[in-house]
Amino acid sequence: MQIQAPDIGVDKALVAEILVKVGDHVAVDDSLLVLESDKATVEVPSTAAGIVKNILVQQGDEVRSEERRV
Repeated sequence: MQIQAPDIGVDKALVAEILVKVGDHVAVDDSLLVLESDKATVEVPSTAAGIVKNILVQQGDEVRSEERRV
């Protein structure tokens, strides 16, 4: 399952921190990463329980609204 970043009111945001690593068990609403923009800093929650299989972004990556999969 891919997680889509929430709309934080900007076209792009920076991946400020990744809070999980491959192999971690997560529950619904556990924070996965932190997105940062000029307007807001937002923790992105998990929408499902499970095990992190891979991470498609790295700290410092810029994600855009049309590619908000993390």
